[in-house]
Amino acid sequence: MTADSEAETRPGNEGDAVSPTAKFGIGTITVLLVAWFLFAWLMLDRHFLDAAGESVGTAFALGVIASVVAALRGSR
Repeated sequence: MTADSEAETRPGNEGDAVSPTAKFGIGTITVLLVAWFLFAWLMLDRHFLDAAGESVGTAFALGVIASVVAALRGSR
């Protein structure tokens, strides 16, 4: 038995697909993070690694927030 067939037969996997709203939100956040990186690097004249660090740090913080929200929603 493969991992794919186990995942399909396991109960509770009906809602694991990413919704179109979530896809739109993820795409929007990605575009905004790339825009912030380019703005910080080119317009604010920050060093390349500083601008990249700001964008990556913001993405990490948003991931932590999303994880906490998902954990709180799942514990109900």
